[in-house]
Amino acid sequence: MITKRTARLALVSSLSAATLIGLTACGGSAPASSSSDEKGLIGISMRFIAGNSWLSTMSDGAVKSGTAKGWTMEAVDAQGSAQTQIQQMRTFINKGAKAIIIEPVGDRNVASGIEAAKAAGVPVIVVNDRVSEELAKKVACNVHDDGEATAELVGEKAAAAAVAKKGENSSVNLYIQALFPQELVTESRENGFMAGWNKYMEQHPTVKTKRIPNNYGEALPDKTLTAMRNVLSGNPDIDVVFNQTDVVMPAVIEALKGAGRMDQSGKTDVILAGFDGGMDVIKSMAKDPASPVVADGLNQPALQAAYAVDEAIAAVTGAPTGKCEGSPATRILPALAVTPENAGQYISDDLAFAGAE
Repeated sequence: MITKRTARLALVSSLSAATLIGLTACGGSAPASSSSDEKGLIGISMRFIAGNSWLSTMSDGAVKSGTAKGWTMEAVDAQGSAQTQIQQMRTFINKGAKAIIIEPVGDRNVASGIEAAKAAGVPVIVVNDRVSEELAKKVACNVHDDGEATAELVGEKAAAAAVAKKGENSSVNLYIQALFPQELVTESRENGFMAGWNKYMEQHPTVKTKRIPNNYGEALPDKTLTAMRNVLSGNPDIDVVFNQTDVVMPAVIEALKGAGRMDQSGKTDVILAGFDGGMDVIKSMAKDPASPVVADGLNQPALQAAYAVDEAIAAVTGAPTGKCEGSPATRILPALAVTPENAGQYISDDLAFAGAE
């Protein structure tokens, strides 16, 4: 694992400094306030921290939010392993954690960790990625963005750009650079994007869409680069790419340049759409009204983290926020997409990903 992770980080660096990789050590603890011992420990287990700038932003945001409220925060990296995450949850239980926040490794794979916490009376908060509905009902709150509704906004904008560029009576080659096969977040982003795309294309029935089969990069730059190169090799005439996470946008761009579909200055006739609101992507959209990225969905990791901490504290103290409701209990961020026209509103030098803290 160490050798593979080092290679990943080296590749990211070679692709672009824009990736803003979080270098938190795997399995290590995030700093906590020593004055917070009375309130107790809130444990955080992330699917990844090292090698994923979006998730490291979420981890850092949770630590910052909880520490500011006087709690001891400890964040650990599951390194993409469900068994590691389950063990981390059990370790937090043994340490006497008052609550556990997980960014889950799979929608069903961490069931035994959730069951162990439930048996010990330790509330679990699930943030960002989803667990199955059965498991979601066993946790205190499920905090996530409305990925489907946000992706629908992105899909509609991408379709409009495609029609404007290609014209009526044309054929558009659409490719989705996806995250993980058969995963809820991946599927919701694809379904939402296609709903928005099809909604717009219904108004332009003479435009035909050709879907290029998905490939999966697992939100890792090296895997995404390989996936994109393979797809471009077999489909050099791609018109639109929906990249499901800005964490790997440098890899997508590198592959397009390598295939001769983008010049070294960034000019391309390929329409790009993104997700996650990577600050470098947002800044490039604001700088260039003709940016190849026509829309980017925001899921605001720092804000999700703050909400997850609030719900963890609420579960411990018995003072509900009133914002986690339903069955399964859920707190959802509103859908939000950025375009070159409004990107300037979301620029911040304090955040790696656009949105509120």
